[in-house]
Amino acid sequence: MRRIVHLSDPHFGAEEPRLVPHLLAAVAALAPDLVVMSGDLTQRARPEQFEAAARFLAACPAPVLAIAGNHDVPLYDLRLRFGDPWRRWRQSVGRDLEPVFENDALVVVAVNTANPLAWKDGKITGRQVERVARCFAEAGARRRVLVMHHPLQGPPAEPPALVGAGDALAGLVEAGTEVVLSGHLHATYVTPLTGAERILSVQAGTCLSWRVRGDGNAFNALDFDTDGVVLTHHRAGADGRFAADAAIRMERRASGWQV
Repeated sequence: MRRIVHLSDPHFGAEEPRLVPHLLAAVAALAPDLVVMSGDLTQRARPEQFEAAARFLAACPAPVLAIAGNHDVPLYDLRLRFGDPWRRWRQSVGRDLEPVFENDALVVVAVNTANPLAWKDGKITGRQVERVARCFAEAGARRRVLVMHHPLQGPPAEPPALVGAGDALAGLVEAGTEVVLSGHLHATYVTPLTGAERILSVQAGTCLSWRVRGDGNAFNALDFDTDGVVLTHHRAGADGRFAADAAIRMERRASGWQV
């Protein structure tokens, strides 16, 4: 069994500071193989917010794969936004905008969907899908996990947030993508993708921000075995401590995921 802790949308600059030590303690107790942070590390892409995010990532007690979200692009500094949107990210978080993690059981590939030209909505391109396919080509029996900030499909009531998602689906299925971890919506849910049921979509809520929806502050832990994955939802209580409050097992079949 291999474990990924999936965090998202901490929004440093709009975070609940009291939750930070409790979140780090919860992650340490789970002893994951990998911590995934699926975007929006900052609220307004300011230097001090990136510095706070970098301190948090450095304190995580496991390898970290972090990707940018739309809030990690400068919004009001137009010269930086359109001229060098990833300067602060690269200075504080890492030079690789689309990192890859591999061990003997997992291949985890990041796709940067943040689009400085549109800011809020994201974009995925054919070239990115081709790169995912190359990364997964040598995965063998290992689980193929994709990480992106914007979901490939959102809830029915939500407007589409990712340009190119429809065109990307067939290529991602062909590449053998099994699970996609996303954020952006500040809501937790898990479902096979419509029309691409061989891909399981896992959304994480915001782990630290006060900009919550009905889910509150939360994160997911995913335990992978040969037949499927168990997702355990962890939520912050009134005392700020995170505890597991629900778990669901998904079985991977030839026809797709069964929840």
